[in-house]
Amino acid sequence: MLQKALEIQLKCAEFGFDWPDAAPVFDKILEEIDEVKAEVNATEPQQHKIEDEVGDLLFAVVNLSRHLHINPDLALAKATEKFCKRFALVQTFAANESLELKNLSAEELEILWQKAKLSLIQADKVSEEAG
Repeated sequence: MLQKALEIQLKCAEFGFDWPDAAPVFDKILEEIDEVKAEVNATEPQQHKIEDEVGDLLFAVVNLSRHLHINPDLALAKATEKFCKRFALVQTFAANESLELKNLSAEELEILWQKAKLSLIQADKVSEEAG
């Protein structure tokens, strides 16, 4: 679906219906985040309204990626892969300390997450230096 959003935005840009550059798209993303928050924090949150606003946010992020010459599908695939690697390390670190993730506090989980992140960054540096 990210690709479809990108294709629609490219077609609209051909007709001149486009932001001049990435700067106003950042503002649009912040506006969409505020709208998501408003729906989530409404007195009676409605799932369909939240879904609409999250969709608008995703559409704006695709627009930003287009302006930055980034393929949104590829960027999301890389982010997902990076997350999976980090989470696998978090699980390994927890298992090495005989910890169950579901029993850890948010702070303890964040410590493991940062440890995994640092470990992968260091591994990438070693790989780059060797390569």
